[in-house]
Amino acid sequence: MWEPWEGGYEINRDPAHIEILLQDLKKMGYWVIFVSGRFRSGPTLLLEVLRDQLVFDYPRPWSPGLTTARVIYRDNSNIEYFFRVDILREDREEKYIFTSRPSAIFRLERRMYYRVPTPPGSRARFRWKDQEVTGDIVNISAGGLALLRPSVKVPEREILTEGKLDLWVSSTRSFGTVEIPRAEVVRAMDSPDGPLLGIKFHIHEKTRQELMRYVIQREIEMRKAKRAEA
Repeated sequence: MWEPWEGGYEINRDPAHIEILLQDLKKMGYWVIFVSGRFRSGPTLLLEVLRDQLVFDYPRPWSPGLTTARVIYRDNSNIEYFFRVDILREDREEKYIFTSRPSAIFRLERRMYYRVPTPPGSRARFRWKDQEVTGDIVNISAGGLALLRPSVKVPEREILTEGKLDLWVSSTRSFGTVEIPRAEVVRAMDSPDGPLLGIKFHIHEKTRQELMRYVIQREIEMRKAKRAEA
């Protein structure tokens, strides 16, 4: 039922399976958010699964007038899912959002962390002993990154602190800075482009969730660029 898709996701188009997932989403009361462009709603709940539509509690914040959105949630195994819907109507008095039913549901593969290449301009800064270590981020996941041409040669198994990741979603769109209080060099090697460090993060779940949001946004941006080239 689940088939490989792009960017580390799997897709399920089976109506019976989609119905099961939607009913589970409602029954378990998983928090969902609506995402459209740069807008992200506050967390809300799926209230009803009807034959031809879904009914959600009115989220705050909300952007009146949205026509389409992605609905994103995590299950109790912390696996991320999303599906696309049309916004059919809003009931501002009763505080409901009515949407179409999805024709497919996507989930992030169960492997630990999906890694994406980063655009030029994405850089990292760490402290190692009394030195600053800087370099270009080649790729990143919620679990770690590859740092190209580090300014200081750091051996494997060394601990880095005070990390700051300046991440870009595209060449013109900044994601912002993510702080990594503690990380570990798990690999130091030479690559065709220069010295390369494999760095593993030691971070709290809140920071990991922030990195996962970046990975998803970056993958969406890469798909957009790929479609534009086609």
